[in-house]
Amino acid sequence: MNRVPLYVINNFLTFDRKIYQLFGLQLGRPIRLKSIFYFFLFGAVELLWYFTPFLGGLLHWIPAGILLAIPVTLAWLVSDIGTENRSPISYFRSFISFHRRKLEQVTYYKGRKIEKPKTFAVQGSCTFKERRKTKSQFKSAVYSFKGYMTYK
Repeated sequence: MNRVPLYVINNFLTFDRKIYQLFGLQLGRPIRLKSIFYFFLFGAVELLWYFTPFLGGLLHWIPAGILLAIPVTLAWLVSDIGTENRSPISYFRSFISFHRRKLEQVTYYKGRKIEKPKTFAVQGSCTFKERRKTKSQFKSAVYSFKGYMTYK
């Protein structure tokens, strides 16, 4: 029996689940279910931090309204960031490692570390000269560079 391969784009038809009302109260805009999950996750982490003996002292100084705004803001930021179909943890891990490598002044080529050039110097001159007009519709120009470029 001949089998025919069928190709389907699965990620094209993914839908985010959204909540439009809460306990019969219409919300102003739909809220993603993922955002609510992140709110409860950040709220639980904040509660654990609040009741930790020494570290909680820092959070006791913050007013209650701001303590509620912290998980709301973090959930909103994490749910609205485009993470390229990855979990936010793996996305932020690659984001942080990218910026750490950028600060190291090292670049990678085929998996090997290569030091970035520290200084660039161009010595010489670059000139531009336009040729005489000809009957053709395209203008011709001459560019010349005399000198050399070095980097260390």
